[in-house]
Amino acid sequence: MTGSYDKSKPFLPPHETADDQPLIETQDKSQPAGPKKMSRRKFLKYTGLIAGTALAGSALDALVLEPHWFEVTHPSISIANLPAAWDGVRIAQISDMHIGPNSSLEHARQIVDMCNDLQPDIVALTGDYVSKADAITQALVEVLRDLRAKIGKFAVLGNHDYWTNAHLVIASLESADITMLKNEHHILSRSGQKLCIAGVDDLFSNNSDVVKALAGVERKICKILLCHNPDYAEMLPEEPRVDLMLAGHTHGGQVCLPLIGPMILPVNFKKYAQGLVAGPRCPVYISRGLGMVTVPVRFNCRPELPLITLHRA
Repeated sequence: MTGSYDKSKPFLPPHETADDQPLIETQDKSQPAGPKKMSRRKFLKYTGLIAGTALAGSALDALVLEPHWFEVTHPSISIANLPAAWDGVRIAQISDMHIGPNSSLEHARQIVDMCNDLQPDIVALTGDYVSKADAITQALVEVLRDLRAKIGKFAVLGNHDYWTNAHLVIASLESADITMLKNEHHILSRSGQKLCIAGVDDLFSNNSDVVKALAGVERKICKILLCHNPDYAEMLPEEPRVDLMLAGHTHGGQVCLPLIGPMILPVNFKKYAQGLVAGPRCPVYISRGLGMVTVPVRFNCRPELPLITLHRA
């Protein structure tokens, strides 16, 4: 072989250049390594921690937050028979306060203050004011007397009012300047146009009578019916016609599980859980109510004070 060997240059086989050298891959320690597999023990630990946190949060919500986290809703309901003079009338609905072991007198005070801030034309009270007879006090009368409405305040009884002391509840409401409607009606007039507010006795009393409640009311007059239990909507006759029914009783289920819905609904017709529902004779609005019964919890079902605006269809 002729020529000299230059030690400063790497030895390459014939016909091979430096660019053709095979690369030797080494791990770059500056780059992050791939994800490590989580052990079964750690997985169960973290899953339990997440589940426990979610359970604690739900318990805090149900026991502490939601029971007193009042929600003012603003349903807008169109009624074909509503006179033009009454277009835009606003009705605040107070239902199911259940003053007693689970709802204090202060609870009632907050409800009254909240309702007054809304400055409604009419206040409709749809039953279950107390859960225990000893909650029917002069102090409660004074709180309810502070309710303000531009036109009038009207009430019907609920089943718990009967289970405590219906006569004393009626006396208390009347002492608070609230008009009781026990299968009765009241005619309101604005600019010469009439609106009927009627109320029937509670369904559990076996004395609900819409025919009696609307006796003597002209057919052409628009009629708003107050009734504690929304099941009564299924019993309304064709005549006398009712244009809208306001009810409570269900509490919206009080505890509503995600993807499942209300755990308990104390009605035969489960469609009457909450909100605006089409009844066989007229639309029905069911308030979730403002108190609690049986257990002092609400979950995914905040207490509701609807401020309903009526419009002429």
